[in-house]
Amino acid sequence: MNPKIERIIYIGIIVVLAGLLLSFGKKDLQLRKQIPLTVEELYKKLGNPKINIQVIDVRPYEVSEEEEDEAEDTDYYSGVHIPGAIPLPDCDESKAPEKALPQISPYIPTVIVSKDGDPEIFKKCSKKFPFAQNLKGGMVAWDEEGYPEDEGEYEPPAAGGGGGCL
Repeated sequence: MNPKIERIIYIGIIVVLAGLLLSFGKKDLQLRKQIPLTVEELYKKLGNPKINIQVIDVRPYEVSEEEEDEAEDTDYYSGVHIPGAIPLPDCDESKAPEKALPQISPYIPTVIVSKDGDPEIFKKCSKKFPFAQNLKGGMVAWDEEGYPEDEGEYEPPAAGGGGGCL
């Protein structure tokens, strides 16, 4: 066979296989967005230093004075939050603390945490984070399982830190 024709055939096969690979990757991302992550799965991922994942907390940052008497700790970020979670109330940068904004990356696999795993806020946030999954049951489920929690204001991680956050 002519070497030029053989080369064209090989390049054609490579192009077809690359297209299939990209198509399967896109489908995989779509499916992952549809399947929420359980609190147990998130806990295991956060404890593994080889897995790079960010947790975005979309609950209000602080409780308002009007709601202070009736609010539960799981209603707002500074009440209780997953260790290492980055506050991004309502998935809106203008509502986030200034020191949290540099920590947010749309290119890292992301878990969106709302109070109860609200699919509407997840849908809104998943537009900003292409590699996002919703936390099934949200912060309420995390709290009920008794996994570690932090409370208070957001503190960015120290430079040069390593390992899992739990």
